[in-house]
Amino acid sequence: MDNLKNRFKELIFTLASIPSPSGEERAILEYLSGRLAQTGLPVRKQDVPDRFYNLIVNEDERHQLLITTHVDTVPPWLGIFPPRIRGDVLEGLGVCDAKAGVAIMLMLLEERVRQGKPIPATFAFVVDEEREGQGSAILAREKLPPYAVVLEPTDLKIAIAEGGSVEFEIRVRGKAAHGSCIPQGENAIERAIELVTKLKRLPFLYSEHPLVGPGGLNVERFSGGDGELRVPDLCILEIDFRVLPGQDTEEVIAEVKKVLEETPDVHYVVKDVSEPFAISSDSPIVQKICRAYQKALGEEPELSGMPSWTDAAHLYAAGVEPVVFGPGDLAKCHTPEEEIDLSDVVEAFSVLDALLDVMAESS
Repeated sequence: MDNLKNRFKELIFTLASIPSPSGEERAILEYLSGRLAQTGLPVRKQDVPDRFYNLIVNEDERHQLLITTHVDTVPPWLGIFPPRIRGDVLEGLGVCDAKAGVAIMLMLLEERVRQGKPIPATFAFVVDEEREGQGSAILAREKLPPYAVVLEPTDLKIAIAEGGSVEFEIRVRGKAAHGSCIPQGENAIERAIELVTKLKRLPFLYSEHPLVGPGGLNVERFSGGDGELRVPDLCILEIDFRVLPGQDTEEVIAEVKKVLEETPDVHYVVKDVSEPFAISSDSPIVQKICRAYQKALGEEPELSGMPSWTDAAHLYAAGVEPVVFGPGDLAKCHTPEEEIDLSDVVEAFSVLDALLDVMAESS
């Protein structure tokens, strides 16, 4: 166990030390290509226009399982870089989201080749998850296995449902005036605050899914004024509205638009739409990974939901039944507090290694 933990420490630290924000994945892809070439397994570069390429490993049309994660990270100003080591915990940008998952996949391939064990799964290292998801969108256009495990931080819970979202960019207009002539102006910032208050009253925000959790909205950007002595006449907002499994995305969009269109001098665009999904707990992939979890860790796993969009959404839309699984706390990702505990990484590796044994037994 300690030997495996130390190997993961070195590997994750190496991977997280290679800058790979979305759109700049070339270096990490070249590193992975070199490591994968040494396994002797077939590796294909799948072109992703304007986003380099995905790495598809060990393809076989007979495979019933795809294991995948993304190699990119959010921009460097959202976390600590370079990474650092604190005992059995690694801290820094990407150590959890998702360089730990990349390391687990790489170690699975290398170890099973070294031990001469079967690898009854296709592996895909994809790009651009943190920006537009073009890597998994291209991957999903091809014929894929019917089931997938998407490695993301779930605190070792098995996520069988995933939240979606609708993102709006909103421009609120006011009327400029000298800052000492407040009644002659209309403060765009104050109007934007009132608008957010109205939007927070929308009924769909107060639903709750048993696995994914509550709905809600997140004001991702709020920008207005210039610090000069004048009443600001423009405020720009970006708001992300959570869509839960069972909610209709088009209905959510219509409810938000109704409020926006009832408010004078407001202009908006829908920037992004991500559909939620849920699969049955009776799905074969759920049953198999639960059996693998129990075999590897000696206890029953907890089924959960993933609150954030992941590459699993594109796979589900293409007819694949995915679960999301991996080590780490999602809440700390995209922040300077991002970290990963190596004990959790080893446990996640053990579960997926056992899953490959289960898949081999049933093939």
